[in-house]
Amino acid sequence: MLKRYYSRRGFFRRVLGGALALGLARAQGRPWPQGMELRVSFAYEGGGFRYRAPYVAAYVEDERGNLVRTLALFLMPGKGERWWNELRRYFGLADLEKMRTLSGPTRPPGRYAVAWDGRDDRGRGVAQGTYYVCVEYAREHGPYELFREKVEIGEKPFQKTYPLQGELKEVILDYGRKG
Repeated sequence: MLKRYYSRRGFFRRVLGGALALGLARAQGRPWPQGMELRVSFAYEGGGFRYRAPYVAAYVEDERGNLVRTLALFLMPGKGERWWNELRRYFGLADLEKMRTLSGPTRPPGRYAVAWDGRDDRGRGVAQGTYYVCVEYAREHGPYELFREKVEIGEKPFQKTYPLQGELKEVILDYGRKG
């Protein structure tokens, strides 16, 4: 009979590797349905004295509140970075270099739409399940608003409209076939 001796490092590597593999197998679940996307439309208004275009972040979180995908990021790249932390939740999830890379110019009041194709920020497909869609809004000399809604991604399409009371006026979530 051959006896095997493991070092502590080897033992923990095997145990943690097995646990990690088991966790990944459970986390994978059923893949994102082929040909489906989640369209996120949001509208905001503003104007008046000393109006500055807002910083806006539209993104998706997993059930634990981890950033899965950034859909849109309206910031002033290179200028005004000291106020980027006004997007409180997103600033805590994303790193500064990522924000510099993804950011685009701020936008005037209006309606904007982005789509999520079921991929994370690294381009890997995600599984069906529960996610949070977030639209975060902050404006200099103005309000801070956070829209965060739980959605169930699966085979069944849905459309939900959320009228809001602040400068962020409306968010529409439309999950269905790519169109």
